[in-house]
Amino acid sequence: DMDLRSNVETSIRGTAQTANLHLKIQVENGVAIPEGVVHDLNQADDVADLAAKVKGIAGVDRSRLRLEFPASSDDELASRVSRTLFAVPKFAASSMRVSVENRVVTLTGAIKNAAWRGEIHRLCGGVEGVVDVVDRLDTPETSDEKIQKVLDGIFGVRVVPRFPGYVRAEVKDGVVTLQGYAPRLYDKQAAEFDARGINGVKRV
Repeated sequence: DMDLRSNVETSIRGTAQTANLHLKIQVENGVAIPEGVVHDLNQADDVADLAAKVKGIAGVDRSRLRLEFPASSDDELASRVSRTLFAVPKFAASSMRVSVENRVVTLTGAIKNAAWRGEIHRLCGGVEGVVDVVDRLDTPETSDEKIQKVLDGIFGVRVVPRFPGYVRAEVKDGVVTLQGYAPRLYDKQAAEFDARGINGVKRV
């Protein structure tokens, strides 16, 4: 755990987006626990991603990261998130709806492309005051056969470059099951993220 803590600290301090943060890092049983103040949800995500990239880290507990922001009412926050999202033409044309409760943004409605999920999350996370984003967005209906083809194009053994580790992906009724192993927590999360970025996938 001491070695892992040192590696996590080096990873966070060595990256431009997080180098100026004054965080205390603990590692207990392979779980990294960063503590301190971050500017917004995106910076908290960056800290968690950097910790997850350290080989040997099995989990990241973000509960001690505090967001530095002026207090906003949920209605005001919903309005700011909506303005941020709908300023992007492709999102303005969607049926996406934004609601906020206790500073947690929930997104419902439909988007044309599941690969937009990451961009939407980053835009919401960059709005001061947002503590979390819950994605309940629907994407176009897609047959399991088509979803499986895309999964094989990401995780297949002959795909170049090969996905780290060994991941087998199967889909049934829009629900993707991932099995195998990944060298780092970050790679495991990336596999889930890639699968969620496919149209028609309801759950991973």
